[in-house]
Amino acid sequence: MLSAQGIHYCSDTPRWNKNMVSRILANADYCGTAEYPQIITAGQLEAAEQIRKSKTVTYSATLKPFRKDMQCGCCGARLYWHSKSNQWFCRECGMWSKPTQAKETFNSIVEKLRWLQQNSELIHPPAGKANVQSMEIVLLDREIGQVLLDAEPDADALITKILNRAELEYEFCSAGDADPATMQIRKACAEYKPTDDFPYTFYKGIVSNVSLYRDTHIEFKLRNGQTV
Repeated sequence: MLSAQGIHYCSDTPRWNKNMVSRILANADYCGTAEYPQIITAGQLEAAEQIRKSKTVTYSATLKPFRKDMQCGCCGARLYWHSKSNQWFCRECGMWSKPTQAKETFNSIVEKLRWLQQNSELIHPPAGKANVQSMEIVLLDREIGQVLLDAEPDADALITKILNRAELEYEFCSAGDADPATMQIRKACAEYKPTDDFPYTFYKGIVSNVSLYRDTHIEFKLRNGQTV
């Protein structure tokens, strides 16, 4: 409308664009000063500022807790947020997700965290990951080794230690999930209390990264190597 009416932004600029309008709506001088006449009201200035703030919160603050952890579900490279189209995109393989709001990704991650906390029995080390040994087994191994170094070892004591070690090994392995990372994740799930805010401490304690696919569904890679 300003362009059609021949109103110049400056002496050599007869055409307007949104950036020119934005500069006026962000400058309190245009509300009127001793040197400049009023062309916008204080209410319009404040309304424009509130719109800017709402966009900043929607896009930047919402994604901040997990933005650097987002990975491409197709190739595993880091994902980036394209604010104009509301899409995640990968610079490596060229994957673009379908359009989605930043808040939707936020909510998906929060909901998956709650689901994981409620189904912590599904947390286990990935297939093929060896169990670590308990400290009791390690100490018994040392004691058995010392006895075997004796010139005349005490056979009864040695057999007792070996049987004790076998019993501990059986109990430890039958647990199946007793590696430290898995135990820590389960402990975090047991202690987690859902809140209205993003559960940053809980999230960082159990999640290594978040894979997002073209259809915007997500998967967690947990800190024990498991994908859920």
